[in-house]
Amino acid sequence: MIYTGIILASVIIQNIILLMTQPDKYKTWVSVFNLSLGIILTMLAVYFYFDAYKPKTGPVGNGRDDDLIMTNFIVMTVAGGSFIIIGIIGIYVKRKLKHKTNGGGFVDKK
Repeated sequence: MIYTGIILASVIIQNIILLMTQPDKYKTWVSVFNLSLGIILTMLAVYFYFDAYKPKTGPVGNGRDDDLIMTNFIVMTVAGGSFIIIGIIGIYVKRKLKHKTNGGGFVDKK
C-alpha cells in the first residue's frame, strides 16, 4: 500500500507542476481523466470500507484490522479528492486560456 501511495503522490505532484508551469501544454483529456479517476478512487474507497465490515461466514482468521482499514480508506479518499481537485482546476485553467486566446468577448459574425 505504501508503494501505491508513493506512485499516486508522484503522479499528483507531476500534474500540479505541469499545470502550474506549462498550462498551455496541459491537455483537456488529462483533466477529464484526473476527474474521473478521482471519482472512481473515492467510490472504491467507500466500497472497500463497507466491504471490510460486511459480516463474513466461515473461518475468518485473525479478524479485521481496523487501523489498516481506516488507513486505506483515508489514503484512497485523499488521493481521490486530490485528483478531483486537480481535474477541476485543470478544466478551469484550460477554459480560461481558451477564453483568453479567443479575445474573451462576443464576436458578431455578419
